[in-house]
Amino acid sequence: MASESFWRDRARATFRSYREMISPATLPADVSAGITVALVALPLNLALAIACGVPAAVGVVTAVVAGVVAALTGGSHLAVTGPAAAMVPLCYEIVQRHGARGLVVAAFLAGAMQVALGLARIGRLVQSIPVSVVAGFMSGIGLLILGGQLPRMLGLPTEIKTLAAVAKDPALLGAARPAAILVGAAVLAGMLLLPRISKKLPAALLALAGATVAVVAFGVAMPSVGAIPRGIPAPQLPPVFSVDLVAILPEAFALTALASIESLLSAVAVDAMAKTPRHNSDQELVGQGLANMVSALFGGLPVTGVIVRSSVAVQSGGKTRMTPIVHAVALLGIMLVAAPVVARVPIAALAGLLVFIGLRLLEWRELRKMWSISRFEAFVFLATMAGIVLFDFIDGVMIGVVLALVHFAHTQRQLGVQTVSADEPGEVARLLDSSDGEPTHVSVVRIEGPIFFVSHTGLEELATRDDLPQHLVFDLAGVPLIDVTGLETLRAQIDRLADRGTRVLIARASEPVLQRLERAGVPNMLFGERTYPSVTEALAAIGPIPQRPPRPSPPLRTTRPSIATA
Repeated sequence: MASESFWRDRARATFRSYREMISPATLPADVSAGITVALVALPLNLALAIACGVPAAVGVVTAVVAGVVAALTGGSHLAVTGPAAAMVPLCYEIVQRHGARGLVVAAFLAGAMQVALGLARIGRLVQSIPVSVVAGFMSGIGLLILGGQLPRMLGLPTEIKTLAAVAKDPALLGAARPAAILVGAAVLAGMLLLPRISKKLPAALLALAGATVAVVAFGVAMPSVGAIPRGIPAPQLPPVFSVDLVAILPEAFALTALASIESLLSAVAVDAMAKTPRHNSDQELVGQGLANMVSALFGGLPVTGVIVRSSVAVQSGGKTRMTPIVHAVALLGIMLVAAPVVARVPIAALAGLLVFIGLRLLEWRELRKMWSISRFEAFVFLATMAGIVLFDFIDGVMIGVVLALVHFAHTQRQLGVQTVSADEPGEVARLLDSSDGEPTHVSVVRIEGPIFFVSHTGLEELATRDDLPQHLVFDLAGVPLIDVTGLETLRAQIDRLADRGTRVLIARASEPVLQRLERAGVPNMLFGERTYPSVTEALAAIGPIPQRPPRPSPPLRTTRPSIATA
């Protein structure tokens, strides 16, 4: 019922945002911003498609159809959707293993899984991935892009796929083409220098246009993008039965994780930059999933919300969902009108653009910051990056997440357990230890920290003390969570305390902890068979706390009269 209400509210908010799209107050800014984003995205879409091992036109088709769907259905108003650099290595791997059809099927399956994740409302969980893992993940992808595109920028034969092959046989560098190196270096220099002149300049478009004009003007023969169809192909169902679904399923899972992480990170970045309503993670997953499924219907690439293009949309003055829609429509217009010009763009120029993107993905500043704050988190960064480069995306992310969890468990292994006395009416702050060694009637045990499989041993020494009171109140206000191991430990301690004549009460448990206690049957083991919202109510349930008898005052000391006064 709550889920139905949630999605009903999301639908109403989305329809309200549609009305905002056609407001005269925002439409001019949205159109201008959308065209600017299209100029930035066009060369990226071409380069990313070729890097994935498919025709360049597929990148533009993908951005057009998926961009409109995500803009209309996603949970972020200004997130721009399309092919992403982070997806290139995995997409290329899928194409090499299963062909272009396999990539289409994997994109469709990944989209369906994203929709399921969004409907299950677990979008926020994806955002819980530590920064060290995300930064290592992005840096690993940056290294893979550099390894895959430097051979293209050097003009090496297409059978030399990665820089690793050159490292094994340096003699392959003899096949490098100076013209390709010059073109790629010129684009790379343009990407570095043009933003310093003006951040409003479409650096990628100008750099590629300048390189293309130079190559055509001097008649240099080198591989280019090739013919681009003028229009969108007819949709058709993905060729699900023409590929090995069992073999492609792990890649589809990897695409799902990759696309979800980058899309939600992009939405978070938009929230930080723009004054638009904050994104909804679950709706964003649904929108991105639908965009991937529609992209597959048109034979397109997997897509994500892209941080770079989304930031351009914000910085260019975009206000509503109309900005990413205009971006997609403008791309379609360029495809219809300027296809012959785009076909002449050199592959080496696109490789130079991707080398720039790969360098930008390397989070060395973040690594230095982590190193100064937490050496272990810097190690998690490096381990994630190395896992992605040496193994694959899933292994790399899993290595990082497991290490981050180990670090968390290590830091949370000490459970704060403090025992205070409540001998006097209303007194809960005096320490239990008393100088006279008399037994205590009731004590309060304050527990701080999560009670889980690493920290549960902190409770075990409670029942072994010699000075146990008649009543023991567990104050759980400082316990954010308790797992099954913690519950079993708590039950065991209550039993042992009962065997030694100490009755246990529980107070101030949070709602999630209280629900777990009730499911485990803990309240039935307690004094009064219930828990209490405050320590005061728990103490009141015990009854009057007997006063200790006053200590007898020592006899007054008399002084014997001195001889002088006698």
